[in-house]
Amino acid sequence: MEMVTMVAITAGVLFLHFIIKVLHETLSCYWFIPRRIKSIMEKQGVSGPPPRFLFGNLPEMAALIGKSTSGDMDSVSHDIVGRLLPHFVAWSEQHGKRFIYWNGTEPRMCLTETGMIKKLLSKYSTISGKSWQQQQGAQHFIGRGLLMANGREWYHRRHIIAPAFTGEKLKSYAASMVECSLELMGRLERSMAEKEDNEVEIGEHMTRLTADIISRTEFGGDYQKGMQIFHLLTHLQHLCAQATRRFCFPGSR
Repeated sequence: MEMVTMVAITAGVLFLHFIIKVLHETLSCYWFIPRRIKSIMEKQGVSGPPPRFLFGNLPEMAALIGKSTSGDMDSVSHDIVGRLLPHFVAWSEQHGKRFIYWNGTEPRMCLTETGMIKKLLSKYSTISGKSWQQQQGAQHFIGRGLLMANGREWYHRRHIIAPAFTGEKLKSYAASMVECSLELMGRLERSMAEKEDNEVEIGEHMTRLTADIISRTEFGGDYQKGMQIFHLLTHLQHLCAQATRRFCFPGSR
């Protein structure tokens, strides 16, 4: 009987220890560590928009992007940063060229100073890179390949993929690119002829051009298979983009 009681007490203590550990790690991840990072950055003169608990600045980002893209552009311009990334423009005006914002509980630094960006990418390239949250958010779309790799792993993957981007290899794609571009011009001319106002939504045409070039250069004769894969990747990209705009608890996906 005493043995059973001791086992029960031991199990209870272990369970309580487990609960306390989980609670401590959760509070550290979502409360203590973010507050400590925010305090350290403020002591160095780097501020930013005040984050909300758990959600950070995600609601503000979504609201600003929704407002800026809700209507048509006043004029055609290549300066579209204010339309696609209005939060960066607004926060840089408020907090300077160097500020910190929060993607959920993950802090992100925005740098606009060319010299500092160059120094970061050269001197600190081995210890900087994609964060855990970025890797998790993109793993179902682009996996853990070159775009999401860090440090030595990045160098290794870059070395493997380099032969695919040699000058001679890229030159061999020129004929396919020209052919696809001529077909695009033909489709645009037919679309304009069918419309009285001569206005054509070029976004879908450019997406198809990209798909045509990739399919012909990478899949060759199996062109339709390449188009199907590209269509599925486009749909997956859309779903991943939606998912990254919402806060989630680890394991909820």
